[in-house]
Amino acid sequence: MSAGGLDAGVDLGATLAKVVLAPSEGPISTGTLDAHLFPAADVEELARFLSDRRPATVGATGAGARAFASRLGDGRVRLVDEFGAWAAGERLILTGAGFTPSDPHLLVSIGTGTSMLRVANGTAARVGGTALGGGTLSGLGALLSAEREHEALVARAAAGDSRRVDLLVSDLYRKGEIPIDVDLTAASFGRILSRSPEDLAAAVARLVGENVALLAGAWAAAHGAEDVVYAGSTLRGNELLKRILAETTALSGRRALFLPMGEFAGAAGALALARAAG
Repeated sequence: MSAGGLDAGVDLGATLAKVVLAPSEGPISTGTLDAHLFPAADVEELARFLSDRRPATVGATGAGARAFASRLGDGRVRLVDEFGAWAAGERLILTGAGFTPSDPHLLVSIGTGTSMLRVANGTAARVGGTALGGGTLSGLGALLSAEREHEALVARAAAGDSRRVDLLVSDLYRKGEIPIDVDLTAASFGRILSRSPEDLAAAVARLVGENVALLAGAWAAAHGAEDVVYAGSTLRGNELLKRILAETTALSGRRALFLPMGEFAGAAGALALARAAG
């Protein structure tokens, strides 16, 4: 590697390609990472972006990594195991996160779908997942509110009230009549008192957030993990979803933590592992 050069990490998901660049010399840290997002479908734009910057090493992970490596075709790309990349990226980002999760803990990556990894001693193993994730938010969001773009959907959901769409436990029972929190959803989309795009978007966010967090809490309990660390591109600017995840995770007796720059954990890990491989 030449002095003053760059290395790159790329996480190619179904919806987004996450890219980080770092100087080839010196340790990788969140302070040295230059992070970018691209539509996963725009492989040509991503290839041009990297070609212009001429990284000495490119670590690639995710569903589209192999096809992307073939597209570049110059031998610089090192393919990296996706779950190993997430564990390495989380470890790197945690050095500046201001918190230390329990060991073991659950790392929940909410991208197009959701994967749940048990992380112990820095090693990750997938223990579960769900098809509910960012793809659900964008797909149902487009069908119900005629809006698919992430930031606009997040804004609509934040302005809505899912209680006008969902049937709550409190709609069926008074507090104390059943050993379930009465503020929980009894049936998603089981009420439909409103058809406003904002209320429908809020209900979709609650559908995804509550179910992901309930599964995460159950998996964390089953695998001896006290903390659940949430990450992934679906959380970008999505304070409503974060609140739903935190509140629902707490019901299982687990603590929800949110990884800064969490959407870039896979890319950062791919960079770190590719560099370590020489």
